[in-house]
Amino acid sequence: MGWSGRVLLDYNEGTLLLQQLLEGNFKGTLLNPRIQEIFPAQVAIGEVIDNYLENQILAYLDGPSEDQAERQLVVFLLGVGSLQLFVQSNWTGPPVQIEPEDILPALIIGNFGEPQSLRVTLLNSLVLDGESIYSLVSNPFLLVLAKTILVNCRRKLHLFQMLPWWTMRCVNIQQQLLAERSPQLFSIIQGCIDEVSANNTFFSSGECRNLAIQFHLECGYALLYYYEYKKAKENFDRAQKMAKLSTTMTGALGKRTRFQEDYLAQLILDVQREDDALHQTDLMLAPTPLENLPKVALMQLYLKFDWFFNLLL
Repeated sequence: MGWSGRVLLDYNEGTLLLQQLLEGNFKGTLLNPRIQEIFPAQVAIGEVIDNYLENQILAYLDGPSEDQAERQLVVFLLGVGSLQLFVQSNWTGPPVQIEPEDILPALIIGNFGEPQSLRVTLLNSLVLDGESIYSLVSNPFLLVLAKTILVNCRRKLHLFQMLPWWTMRCVNIQQQLLAERSPQLFSIIQGCIDEVSANNTFFSSGECRNLAIQFHLECGYALLYYYEYKKAKENFDRAQKMAKLSTTMTGALGKRTRFQEDYLAQLILDVQREDDALHQTDLMLAPTPLENLPKVALMQLYLKFDWFFNLLL
């Protein structure tokens, strides 16, 4: 999103990484040998893993100026791939089998202690404003890596116009794992929204219409979480206007379930769209193959179909 076309045309390795990312092969992106070149097998005495990651990424980005575009692209794709894989591990499924030593040199991992102590260190690095991270989170290393790139090192990735959007996404994911709302994360989210909103070319381009709608929706949900109701509504209204939809609240008599005997008044949201409004197929993603669904999601799907068929009988 917002990267230079010259980057994609000049560097085949960067193009391959981008293709893997767009195909949803996030693990393949992280395990690419080009990614592993970022982290050498040496660490300073007493250096903790989050500092090691940031120092190595900054050192990689400060490499020769003639291949700066490629270096920024590789680091950016590493950050996005890590965040996507973390979300897959903890929300969408299927489960991901990946360990820090799959990305970092094995000698480095030993310097940070046993696997359990390394996990504790990773969780502690995500603590903010005195709030601990959710202790049962899977693959916290992926979020630490994504945060290091998309938040801590974001000023170094100046080639990507939409980087603040990914920073907002990363911060929003971290917030979901904290028990309380973090003023520090909220401040970052507000700054990211302002940066993207200042990009007039993005919002005026018809080709970016779908993305602009998605951005406003994500902003609305993020602001809603922090009780910013007015600002959230403004973003939802902008998304609705760009999608050329109109909504009104109305009522009607009806039955919600097969167990309900009498018709009762129900609140209905009436949605109307203009002729050139976005059609559903424009925003539909391909369904996940059944064999790739987690067992829990698959069982819920079967139960839903069973309930639906019983309803028809």
